[in-house]
Amino acid sequence: MKKISVIIALLAFLPAFIAGAKVRLPSLMGNGMVLQRETMANIWGWALPDKNVAVTVSWDGMRYETVSGKDGAWCVSVRTPGAGGPYTIAIDDGDMVILDDVLIGEVWLCSGQSNMEMPVKGFDSQPVYGSLQTILEAPSHCRIRLFHTSRNTSSCPLDDCTGQWQVSSMESASGFSAAAYYFALHIEKALGIPVGMIESDWGATRIEAWMSEEAALSVNPDVMSTNQQNDGSNQVASLYNAMIVPLSGYTIRGFIWYQGESNKGFHKTYPANMAAMVSDWRSLWGGGEQMPFYYVQLAPFDYDIPMHRFDGQKNGILLPLMVEAQLKALSLIPNSGMAATTDTGSATDIHPARKDVVGQRLALLALTGTYGMSGIDSSGPVYRAVAFRGGKAFVTMESQSTLYPIDVPLHGFEIAGEDRVFHPAEAYVVHDGYDFSARQVEVWSPEVKDPVAVRYAFRNVTGPVNLTNTIGLPAFPFRTDDWDNVDPVNAE
Repeated sequence: MKKISVIIALLAFLPAFIAGAKVRLPSLMGNGMVLQRETMANIWGWALPDKNVAVTVSWDGMRYETVSGKDGAWCVSVRTPGAGGPYTIAIDDGDMVILDDVLIGEVWLCSGQSNMEMPVKGFDSQPVYGSLQTILEAPSHCRIRLFHTSRNTSSCPLDDCTGQWQVSSMESASGFSAAAYYFALHIEKALGIPVGMIESDWGATRIEAWMSEEAALSVNPDVMSTNQQNDGSNQVASLYNAMIVPLSGYTIRGFIWYQGESNKGFHKTYPANMAAMVSDWRSLWGGGEQMPFYYVQLAPFDYDIPMHRFDGQKNGILLPLMVEAQLKALSLIPNSGMAATTDTGSATDIHPARKDVVGQRLALLALTGTYGMSGIDSSGPVYRAVAFRGGKAFVTMESQSTLYPIDVPLHGFEIAGEDRVFHPAEAYVVHDGYDFSARQVEVWSPEVKDPVAVRYAFRNVTGPVNLTNTIGLPAFPFRTDDWDNVDPVNAE
C-alpha cells in the first residue's frame, strides 16, 4: 500500500516536473518580435541545468545547439538574413517552444524621461499633435512592432523585465512613446522594412538612474550620497539595473534618448554623465562605438514657473545652459547626433505637442548617419565662431546647407558690451548678391557701440526665433560668452 502511495505521488509530481523542464524565455523573446537584420542575433533563455537546447530558425533551416549552464542559462547567436518575414523559431530542450510571426529588420532602443515616455495619445490635457490621424493609421503599419518595458527598479542587475511585443495597432500605438513611434514610421517608410522599437523610459528621472553605479561614480565619486534626496526611481543605477540590463541581451542597431529636464542645474556634469552612460551601454551590448546614439535637444520652456525652478531660484537661462551641455556631449560621444527643437517648445507645457517633429528629426539623423542616405542636411546650424568689428558681430555657423531666411530680419539675437547687459539685436544672414555660401549672420544694436558677446535663443522661453538651414531645421541656441550669472536681459 505504501509503494502504491509513493507511485501515485510520483505520478502527481511528474506533470509539474515536465512543466518545469520546459525552456523559459525572457519577455523580449516572443511572438511578433523583430530581430536585427544581417547580424548574429542573440536567442537566450533558461532550462534545467546541463540541458541540451536546440534552436532552429525557419529562414534558412539552420539548427544551433548549446548546453545550459549550472544556473540553467543558455544563449545562442543565430545568423539573420536581410529584412523579411514572418518566420518561426523553434526552441527545443525536450519540450519544444515555437515563436511565430518573427520579422527581420531594424531594432532600436528608446529611453529617457517623460518627453520620451509621452504616448501618441498624449498625457492628460497634454495632446500630441496629429495623434488622432496617427492612431487611425497605425494598423496599416503592421511591420512596426512595439515592446514596452514596464516600470521597475532594482538595487542589483536583473535578468528579465516585464513586457511583450505588439503589432502596430490603434491600441498599441496609442500607448507607445510618440517620439519613438514617429521615428519608427519614418525609418519604416524610408527603408521599406520591418522596424522593432523597445521602449524603456520613466518620467521625472535623472540620468544617474539610467547609468551603472560604476559609470556614475566615474563622473562623480560622491554620487551615491545624492540618493538621500531622491526617490526609488531616481536612485543611482536603479533603472539601469531593472530596465536596461535585462534588455542588453537583445541585439539592436542603436539608441535614441530624450532626457535632461530632471538634471537641470547640473549642466556642468551632464556632458560627462551622458558620455559615461553611452560608453557603458555600448559596452553592455558589446557593440562598441559603431552603435549610434541619437538624442533630443531640450525644448524651450519657462523654468521660472515656481514648481520647475532649480533650488527655488529664478534663472532665465537654466534651459539653454542644459542645451549647451547637450551640445558639448556631441564632442564626447562618437557616432552621435542631436535633434534640434528650438522651434517646438511651449512656455507653459514641459511636454511640447510636436513629437512628430522630434521623431522625424531623430529619424533623419539615423537615415543619414547610420543608413548612409544622402541628399539632405540632417542637423540644424551650430555656432562655430564670432568676430567683432565696426560695432557689429559676425557669427559663423556650421551647416551643410545654406542659412535661411535671406533678407528677412532674424529674431532671437541679443548682443552685449563690456557691461554685460544684453539688448535685442538686429540680425541678418550675410550674403553677396546671390551668393549665400558664407554661413554667417551679422548682428548689431544701436544700444551697444562696442559689442563683446552675442546670444541666440539663449533663454528659457525663446519667442518666435527663425534662423534655420535651407531645409528648415532650426539653429541650436548658443552664446559666445561664458557669463553663467548674467540674466538674458540685464546683468545682476
